[in-house]
Amino acid sequence: MNYDDIKDMTNEEAVAYYGPMTSSYIPCSDLENLLGWAGLAKRNAVTGAWEGVLIDFMNEPYLGFEAIGEGLRELFSHLNKPRSTGVDSNEQPWAGSMADLLGGLEAVGLIDSRFTADVVALAGGYAYPDLDVNAVQLLRDEHDAQVAEAAARADFDIKLARYNELYNIHIATLAVDQDADDSSWVAALQAMSDNFIQE
Repeated sequence: MNYDDIKDMTNEEAVAYYGPMTSSYIPCSDLENLLGWAGLAKRNAVTGAWEGVLIDFMNEPYLGFEAIGEGLRELFSHLNKPRSTGVDSNEQPWAGSMADLLGGLEAVGLIDSRFTADVVALAGGYAYPDLDVNAVQLLRDEHDAQVAEAAARADFDIKLARYNELYNIHIATLAVDQDADDSSWVAALQAMSDNFIQE
């Protein structure tokens, strides 16, 4: 994540967008194993159908928790696809969807923060584990400082080029003029000074 990634976002929007991203995707097979070990969901050994508390919750019309049920349906539908190898929690919108689902499941008590941490660990942890509004602001401040430094350097380069131009016009000739006296040098330096700032 760099300044260009967040320049059109507020600090809060940047945290919401990049905060839930993981370092890599979550391998489907590892997630299935984790769900089974936690006793949350597993495939029936005979039918291959999913069973468990998450499936029961998904199939019940819990008023007010429809979004969690929809998130579970999306997840298990993805896990059922033969070509699915991972959950792309390292990209949006999947990172946000997974974070919302895990947060919702924690809120209703079906999982705890340790299980969420285990899921995130399957993807190598969060890509930006310490991301908050202060970290985003620091990124902006560093960019602004770099822009100001580049502008100051460009301004100096312009002044240096002007100095060299006037030096060649007024001073360089004196170095080879054996008749140049102090007044010639003073006049040349004064001319450089008078002409340094261009209108």
